[in-house]
Amino acid sequence: MSRTLSSIFAIVLCLNCGQHYEDGSYPSPKPLPRSPLPDIENQARPPRTAEAGAISGTIRLAPEFANRIPENAFLYMIARERADGGPPYLLKRVPLPPFPYIFTMGQADVGKMFGEGIVLAEIPAMYLIARIDQDGMAMPQTGDLEGTCLQNPIAGGDTGLELVIDRAY
Repeated sequence: MSRTLSSIFAIVLCLNCGQHYEDGSYPSPKPLPRSPLPDIENQARPPRTAEAGAISGTIRLAPEFANRIPENAFLYMIARERADGGPPYLLKRVPLPPFPYIFTMGQADVGKMFGEGIVLAEIPAMYLIARIDQDGMAMPQTGDLEGTCLQNPIAGGDTGLELVIDRAY
């Protein structure tokens, strides 16, 4: 009887084990514990840019405009050849982020009208602005907010740029 009971117990253990190891298979590694530090993504530390010619920095909103941001607005970052306008070298549009906003613009953001000819790393001078646009269209209109880069003119590859959105149309 005890031999039969032992055999039944062994069979039950084998059938209910649930572990089927094969050569070369191992259990998945345990996930790493989450850091107890606060999430600092999109805080005041500029991102590392690996792309040659990429520009990066921080966009801030002047305190007096904190309550004037339209709903469903977009943030445009535009770099142009001249301070007074002209076609954009770089153009990036993102749904309105929280401020301060850390940005990076690279070769993928070069204006399509320039085609493949413009290399961001080779642009010696451009003027960067940031605009909070209420209708999603790039042209400024009444109610839009704008600011310029404090280091204008900038060059391809510049990092640590600072923009302050501090005026309204």
